[in-house]
This record gives sequence, structure tokens and C-alpha cells, in this order.
Amino acid sequence: MTINYTAWLRSYVGHQRLLQLAASAFICNDQGHVLLGQRSDVMLWAPPSGVVQLGETPARTLVREVLEETGLHVVVERLIGLYTGREFEWTYPNGDQAQIVSAFFACRITGGNLQPDHAEFVSLAYYPSDRLPPLMPRYVRMLRDAFAGRTEAAFD
Repeated sequence: MTINYTAWLRSYVGHQRLLQLAASAFICNDQGHVLLGQRSDVMLWAPPSGVVQLGETPARTLVREVLEETGLHVVVERLIGLYTGREFEWTYPNGDQAQIVSAFFACRITGGNLQPDHAEFVSLAYYPSDRLPPLMPRYVRMLRDAFAGRTEAAFD
């Protein structure tokens, strides 16, 4: 039986702010457009991502989350950056608070069928760098770095 670490921890700390390690995917099609999903909770757009669970690496988390959220199989190719800061402070719709540290990885599709899970994403689409939809604030810098080909850590 696998325990949901975040749910277990929340049973002790309630809605208090936690530090969460997450992983996000930069997935592009053949035209160089990035895959984004419209989140069901805030209706803003974001790359596929998720919180690292106990026993997982960020890369393994990302492979799992991309499959769950988009129906795509991916391989992680490289780390774009490690991000945190004020725009990574988040209050979930249920009141849980977190400061997120996100590992942002470039990924390549190896199979699957593109389809939103309708739990986290209500729709999925590819966007060019100059016509991005309304993004969750924390993804603006991450996507800018990815499109610019940067690989760095950003902690300020």
C-alpha cells in the first residue's frame, strides 16, 4: 500500500505552509510549441507537474504525473532549472499552503495519446512562445528560461 505523503503530513499540520518539492515538464511538439494544460482548480494554464512523493525522484514523479494528467509517455532529457521564490508560494483551493521548489525538466514524448485527465486539467493544447495563454504566475519565468535554452537554478 502506497501512502500519500502530502495527505499524511497534512493530517498533522493542517493548512500550515509546507515546503514541497515538485517537478514540471517542458514538452514541445515538432513546431517547438509547448504543451500546457488548463488547470481545473484555477482555470489558468501550466505545464504538467506534480509533487514528489516519498520514495520517488523528481524525474520519476514527472514521468508518472505526465502520464496521469496527459496520457503521454515521456522520458526526461535534461534539467532546465530549479525554481522557488515568492511566486512559488501557493494556497490551494482547500486552504493548504505551500512554498514550492520545482525542478523543471525538458522531456521527449515516446508514446501515448494526448488526453486531459479532467481532474487536474480540463484541456490540453500546444502553444508557441509568443502566444502563451494566461499562466499560473510561477510558470512565467520557467517557460521563458526553457524557450531561451537556459539551464540554471533560480532561487531569488
